[in-house]
Parts: sequence; C-alpha cells; structure tokens
Amino acid sequence: MAVFTEKNGATIAKLKSLYEANRTRYVSTLTLYEVYKLTLAHEGRAVASLRIASIRREFKNVDVNPEIAIRGAEISHKLKVPMADALIMATSNYLRVKCVTDDPHFTEVERTWI
Repeated sequence: MAVFTEKNGATIAKLKSLYEANRTRYVSTLTLYEVYKLTLAHEGRAVASLRIASIRREFKNVDVNPEIAIRGAEISHKLKVPMADALIMATSNYLRVKCVTDDPHFTEVERTWI
C-alpha cells in the first residue's frame, strides 16, 4: 500500500523508477480498498477519490477469482496474516508477478522491496 501513499522522497524516486520500468502494472482490488480506507481516514474523501481514480487509470485492476481466493486462504492459514494481505499475495502468485511492498510478512510472494 505504501506504493500509493508514500511520503519519503527517496522511496518515491524508487517507486517512480519501478513504475516507469514496468509497462503492465497490476493492482488487487483489495489494495484499492485499503488505500481508499487509509486515505479517507487521513486525508479526506476528495483525496481518496482522486488517488483511487489515478490508480484505476494507471493499473490493471485484478478482482479475486476462485483460484486467488483458495490460494489466499492457504496463505492466510499458513502465515496467520489478515485476509487482505493473503489475497494480495495470492493475486501476485496467480499473475506470476513480483509484489512491490514494504510489508515484512509478505513472504509467500516474490517481492520487490521498497
């Protein structure tokens, strides 16, 4: 989620580089939920709406399908992590893409650490 809410200049530069290097970008709809919820709480509805509109425009949105749901349940059971985190990892696995994260418990996925 830090990908969409980061404030640190060095981290933003790294994220921009990653963004520009990847033509196909994916975002789980669970990430949209988390970003909107966090932004709504800290920056208000207008900023949350703009942020989500930008993400939806720049990233291919990936819904939870049966394969992602089952893999997510397996990950959640194994790691004892929240449902959203497990489903985001499962989405990355399903798509066979790296997950850009700053979350240390994202261990069931190939990561690009920020």
